[in-house]
Amino acid sequence: MPCLLCNYLQGVGPLLTEDDARQLPKLPSRDFKHDNIPWPKFLHSAEKCYCCAILQKGIVKCLQQRQLRPEQVVRINFRFLYPGWIDSDRGDDKDIICELDDGTEFVVEYFTLEGEDYPCPGAWEYVPVSTRTSPETSSEEAFSKACGWIENCDESHVSEIPEGEDPSQFSNYCLPSQQRLLSLEKLPTRVVDVGRLDGKVRLVEGNERAEKYLCLSHCWGEHQIITTTNSTLLERMHEIRTEDLSKTFSDAIQMTRRFEIDYIWIDSLCIIQDDAADWERESAQMASIYHNAYLTLAATKSRNGNGGLFTITPDFKISGTTPDGEEYYLIFREKIDHDLSMDNTSPQFPLMTRAWIFQERMLSPRVLHFGYYELFFECSTNAYCECDNIGFLSATDDIPLPNPRSLYSSALETTISTSNGKMSNNAWIRLTQYFIARVWRSFVMLYTGLHLTIPGDCLPALAGVARTFAEKRKSPYLSGLFQDSLLDDLLWMTFNCEKSRPQKWRAPSWSWASIEGLIEYQDGLITYQDDQVFLEKQEERIEFAFIEDCTSTPAGLNEFGQVSSGSLRVTSQLLPAALLLKADLDTLRRPQYYLCIENDGKILSPRVWPDYDLTRPGLYEVLSGAEVYCLRMTQQTKPKIDNSLILRFISTDTGKTFERIGSLQLNARTAQIDCLEPEMRELAIMALDKAEVTTVNIV
Repeated sequence: MPCLLCNYLQGVGPLLTEDDARQLPKLPSRDFKHDNIPWPKFLHSAEKCYCCAILQKGIVKCLQQRQLRPEQVVRINFRFLYPGWIDSDRGDDKDIICELDDGTEFVVEYFTLEGEDYPCPGAWEYVPVSTRTSPETSSEEAFSKACGWIENCDESHVSEIPEGEDPSQFSNYCLPSQQRLLSLEKLPTRVVDVGRLDGKVRLVEGNERAEKYLCLSHCWGEHQIITTTNSTLLERMHEIRTEDLSKTFSDAIQMTRRFEIDYIWIDSLCIIQDDAADWERESAQMASIYHNAYLTLAATKSRNGNGGLFTITPDFKISGTTPDGEEYYLIFREKIDHDLSMDNTSPQFPLMTRAWIFQERMLSPRVLHFGYYELFFECSTNAYCECDNIGFLSATDDIPLPNPRSLYSSALETTISTSNGKMSNNAWIRLTQYFIARVWRSFVMLYTGLHLTIPGDCLPALAGVARTFAEKRKSPYLSGLFQDSLLDDLLWMTFNCEKSRPQKWRAPSWSWASIEGLIEYQDGLITYQDDQVFLEKQEERIEFAFIEDCTSTPAGLNEFGQVSSGSLRVTSQLLPAALLLKADLDTLRRPQYYLCIENDGKILSPRVWPDYDLTRPGLYEVLSGAEVYCLRMTQQTKPKIDNSLILRFISTDTGKTFERIGSLQLNARTAQIDCLEPEMRELAIMALDKAEVTTVNIV
């Protein structure tokens, strides 16, 4: 009889052929999942079951390696995945989730290695095969791995299609970077000389010299790190004392020397922090600074300057013989998380939660990440890690997430063959305008989920990426939106209005940059990236709104940074309505706003989604019962989705002007958005059909 706790490391049920499996009413799942096993019960089982004993030994050692005690474990959960049939390509991860007494989880994985020297008993089904990481990311083994990735990028990501490669399937986005690296770009205005020859670290001027340099991507953190100011500029140019450097800066300088490169660009040292003109001038060059770097070092695991680059990456080997005489060889380690999707919840990748880091990662042709578990590397074409399991950059291969860096490269750096046989990027840009616009909107969705220390940096922190999109698209940039896709870019929504609109104006109300919160777009590329997604056409629709004019005035030298004003003039149907706030919150503890619309003697109450907390007293407060207006924008035909902006009238010196405060989406596909029955939804659409066509100014 198998062990009830671990099932003797076997899948559930028989292993079928694919033909037999597909004849069943439902494809079989052979995964073994056992939840809520009390730790004492597991220890008791380990005294009798040799498989549980092996698991216990591996778990305890992994806990101790991370300075945790076995007594902290309250319960464990097994997540052992098994293919449903022979030759299935489904994952076979083996995870043990330990729930600790402080409410956190510690996840252990086990695997074996490739080769005859690493036996695995036939009685154990589908033990995953993986690769051990280096013992610590500062080791020669790790450095050698990193150099190999860079060398592979240099040698493999070239313009010539490799022999045997299908030209129609060959993707290489590193070619522009390779051409640039061969010619060498000019140094930024200032760089840190790492003292490779004399050991003296100092700030130097670039003086338009063509040299290799690195960049550092890091979290500043809450504690003050060393900076350059007007008063310390001359001192920094004479020498930067080693003892004044943060741990992260010191490690980055050490790595620059190991790569035999003389210079590194570090924002806090190379920009004069108390000189507004210098900050604006240098931040406007951010795109070229990161794009022209030979390599960007990313302190991905560190929340502040004290965290440094390096970490130990332990694992634990267990080998022996089963009671049946079969040899085994297993490796246990804390599970390596590859979720680099740039959400704001990854505890082991704090750097990825910072808004400024988004563009540093996108703009850098190559990034070497110093992670909590291992080194990993991204270039414009591919991604690599020490354990070789980086896959989709998500927590598991079952939930593929698009790699933002790959999206950026495929959108802007792809080339296609033209009629004369030459490869052209311009031809690609013309062919895939909708795809490129979708990628920008997807980036807005990702970016607005990240953290900004200074809210006013909302547009400047994305300015470098915006500049590259604008240069490729040849389209004016308008406070976070683009003129050539303006109608679609205006259709942003937010389903979380916890924060008030910033009291200090930073963008016109029609821009997503005017609020603080996660932005959603209907056509965003967030949950899945298909290789052929660039071929998708825009859904068939009716465009009701005609954009008469749109302006955005930069506040300074950087046309992609802060703005001082913006206006939008639109002609479309404008339907007056009353805005009502229900007394109770919805199931997600969000306020429930509805419109009161009358049509054919019936009162219609579609739910609307405010852009911000309308109840906060002040300039942007909107009381329940206030008159608002629905400005009709578009209607997707199949399924029918009608999009409107919710406006309120404001008094200005220029006369009748409106301000955006929310959005209305009458959605036949997702009824939870408008909370209407089909008949009521059609009546609401009919009310919009009857609305008078008006030209409005929105600020």
